[in-house]
Amino acid sequence: MDDWTQEDIDRITADVAAIPQLQQELLTNAAATMKVPDRVAHQYQIAGGRVALKIAAELPASLEGVGLFKPAAEYIGIGRISTGMGCPHHETAPDFLGLRLAFMTDRGRRVDFIGLNDPAAPTDTPAEFMKLLAATAVAAGRGPLASIAAVGANLIRGAGPLDGAKIFAHVTKQTARTALSSTAYQTYWTGIVEAEGTLGKCVLAPASDDNGLRGLTAGASYLTQEWCARQAKGPVEFHVYWVPFLDEERTPTMTLTRAWQEERHLIALATFPALDDRNEEVVLWSVLASEMGSNPGNWVRNRADSIPLPETEFGLARGIAYEKSQQGRGVLLEPEYREVFSRGEIGARLAAELRRRRAAKRAAGHVDAAE
Repeated sequence: MDDWTQEDIDRITADVAAIPQLQQELLTNAAATMKVPDRVAHQYQIAGGRVALKIAAELPASLEGVGLFKPAAEYIGIGRISTGMGCPHHETAPDFLGLRLAFMTDRGRRVDFIGLNDPAAPTDTPAEFMKLLAATAVAAGRGPLASIAAVGANLIRGAGPLDGAKIFAHVTKQTARTALSSTAYQTYWTGIVEAEGTLGKCVLAPASDDNGLRGLTAGASYLTQEWCARQAKGPVEFHVYWVPFLDEERTPTMTLTRAWQEERHLIALATFPALDDRNEEVVLWSVLASEMGSNPGNWVRNRADSIPLPETEFGLARGIAYEKSQQGRGVLLEPEYREVFSRGEIGARLAAELRRRRAAKRAAGHVDAAE
C-alpha cells in the first residue's frame, strides 16, 4: 500500500523496537566469539564478494522498465551468503542460510535481493518474528543441542505454549534443510515485493543443482570451505526468477509460513566470478560484503519510482528492523562505497577503511567474515 499513516509506521516501529536490546544480548551471550555489536540475524558470513547481474532479454510486462529490469542490462554489485543466527556458530548446526545481492540502478537507486533458503517465512507476523529473534538471542553461544532446546523453551515462554510450539516446529523443519546440505549453493526465496502494482517474489536458483547430503565428517566451516573450492573452479551462477502473486489461496500474503505455488519466469542471471586465490582484493570485497548495510526495503516498486514504502506490513517491519540493526553495529554508510557499483573496483580510500575495520575486529577477537 502507498498510503501508510504515521500511526501505522509508529505501531510497526514499536513492534521491532527491541532490536538494539537483542544486539546487546547477543554480545553478552556469545561473548566468546562476539566482541562488538553485530547483526541480529545473518551475522556469520560464509561467502562475500563481487557479483554480476545480467537481465534477461525478455521480461514480464509488470517488471520491464522497473528499477534494474531493463532488457539485457548488466550491473556489478556485492553478494553475500550467510548463516541465519545472530552469532557465529558451527556450520553443522541447524539454521537457515541467507543470500543478499546488492546493486544500483542507472538512476542511482539501490536494489537488494534478500532471501532465505526456504520458500516460506519463519513466522506470519512481525511480532512473532521478534519473539523468534529474542529466543535465538537467549540461546546464542551454546552448543547445537543446548541452543535448540533453549530456542524452543524461550519461544514457548515468549509466544505461549501453543503459538510457541507451532513456531518452533515450523522453524525446526525449515532449518533441517541446511543441517543436511553439502553446500550453500542452494535456492533462495525473497520476501514479497512489488512491481507496477503486481505482488511477487524472486527466486534465486543454482544454475546446476548439485546439493547433496553432507558427509559425516563435515567440519565447523565445511560450507565456507566448499564454497571457496567451488568458486576456485569457476563462476557460481544463480538463475533469478520472478514468481507473481496469483491469489490468496495459492500465493498467500497473510499466511507467510505457507510456501507459494510458483509460476517461475526467468528474469536475470547472477554470477559470482571465479576466484583462483585469496589475494587482498578478494579479501577486501569480502570485508565490504560484511561491513556494508542492506535492506529488503531497497527496491524500486514502479517505473516512476514514486512508491517509497513496501506494500505489506511484514515488508515494512523488516525494513525498519534492518535499519535499527545497522545503526547499532556502526555499518559502513552507503556513500562510502557507492562508487563500487559504477566502477566495479574498490578505491584507495575505501580500501583503507575496510582494512581498518578488519584489523580492529581481529584485534578484539571478533569472529568476522574475512578471517
